[in-house]
Amino acid sequence: MLERLAAAFAIAGGTVLLAIAALTGINVLLTGLDMVAPGQFGVVRGYEDLVRLLVSAAVPLLFPWCQLRRGHVAVELLAEWLPAPVRAALEHLGVALTAAIALFLAFWHFQGLLETRADGRIASVLGWPEWPFFVPALLALLLWAAVAARQLRAGSSS
Repeated sequence: MLERLAAAFAIAGGTVLLAIAALTGINVLLTGLDMVAPGQFGVVRGYEDLVRLLVSAAVPLLFPWCQLRRGHVAVELLAEWLPAPVRAALEHLGVALTAAIALFLAFWHFQGLLETRADGRIASVLGWPEWPFFVPALLALLLWAAVAARQLRAGSSS
């Protein structure tokens, strides 16, 4: 179940990142055309707002899949000369720290969501409320912690 959920989150995050890349290309094209024919072409209205909100929602969606596939950076050069049990203990400690950090980030992300919602903060150009964009990242952080916790229970082997 966690694998399917992590895959779905990663696909959603990747799709949003592809959409951001396409939107960036369109915005660059329109900016170039506007330089050739001033006033005839505009840029994408609220581009900076939209990209900021979408990136903040999309990037964390990739974390659970990375954790599941051990895609995070590991410092193996320093530990490769250590005995296998020590390396395994370091791996276990790293996964435990990852789970703790993901929960820590989720807690503070939730606090930020509540504060942003209470303040009624909106994107300056688009006028959209910002708090809903916290939700995907919050769910991804919780899923990331769940994946790491499962890896701990499995002896850091999955």
